[in-house]
Amino acid sequence: MLRALKAARVAVVLCLLASGCSEGGHAVSSSPPPPTCADVKPPATPLLVELTQEPTAADAACLGKVYDNIVAPAWSNLPDAVHAVDPNDRLWQERSLQYGFTHCADCPRPGLDPATVQKDHPDWILKDAAGNDVHPPGHPTWVMYDISNPLYLQAWADAVVKDLSNTGWTGVFLVDAGNQPAWVYPPINPLTHEPMTSAEHARYLASAMAEMRAGLKTNGFSVAANNAPWTLIDGDQIGSADAVSVGRGFARLSGDQWLQLYSYFEEALDKRVSCWVWDHGPLNRSERIFGLASYFLISDTLFSAYGVDPGKELSLYDVNPGVPSEPAPRIQHGVYVRSFASGEVAVNPGPMVASVQVPGQDQAVTLSPGEALIEANGKLLLSLP
Repeated sequence: MLRALKAARVAVVLCLLASGCSEGGHAVSSSPPPPTCADVKPPATPLLVELTQEPTAADAACLGKVYDNIVAPAWSNLPDAVHAVDPNDRLWQERSLQYGFTHCADCPRPGLDPATVQKDHPDWILKDAAGNDVHPPGHPTWVMYDISNPLYLQAWADAVVKDLSNTGWTGVFLVDAGNQPAWVYPPINPLTHEPMTSAEHARYLASAMAEMRAGLKTNGFSVAANNAPWTLIDGDQIGSADAVSVGRGFARLSGDQWLQLYSYFEEALDKRVSCWVWDHGPLNRSERIFGLASYFLISDTLFSAYGVDPGKELSLYDVNPGVPSEPAPRIQHGVYVRSFASGEVAVNPGPMVASVQVPGQDQAVTLSPGEALIEANGKLLLSLP
């Protein structure tokens, strides 16, 4: 279901950018890129998209004009198609660190083939108390690797570096770096010979990510990680990636939920780790401004990106307050405020009405609960709750 929704979202984006959109909502491919796509200019906000079906070269060119960061399976032709229109775009290849499985063309890739591991290093495959291979729910044919084993981690990094070298990929997006274990039965811990606890797994994962990242960084590659759920915060895991994602954003959150998600990304800011924020689904203009303002609160100037379908509001994401002039937001009367070189952003997650003084405005601006503002170069964008 999740893959179907993401595929539909990408189809809508392509439909809006490309000429000739069929009634069924599918982008009609053509080559070279359609004229309407050729006129598109990338917005100032670095946008992020995840692909689930391989695009044509023309569609990839359209996506490359809008998105600065593209997450996708290991499609060999994608980097060249995207970099033909923007050589600075970053492409992140979906990878699994903890699990081995039979690879498919439109799926994330395991670092190591399980058949080869079973033949050459069977001790790298974890077993449960009954002696069975450990697997995640719903995937009985998968195997779980021993991420506490440095030899496995070195082999994983070596294999991935070999695959990525001279291909145009920026790095990897770890799809299975969640901060909760994903198994039907816990594996026997090779170090204690007892069932592995959640705390042990969390510690091993943070260490494995750090070691694997070091191997990739030495060869010029970066690491982003899906570290969901956002209700759990593991600083060591967050600090072991270049960018972290929890699969959602702020656009429809308020109150305690907004604060919980903010707390997660605040930890990333403290760790000097970039944030990937996703706001899925159709958004009205007020939700777009609120979500974008919230993203600006925790963005940096390296790998942070905003995952949103711009639709017909592409110009909204061209608002540019500049680089942050302070490392993190400050709180004024319950409002989260952050200053930038050319503006200021303020978000009121609730529950009280509050006023903030914005440098580019003569008078204080009143923000109701669930309201936000973005001020850039004297222009004010205000959401309505």
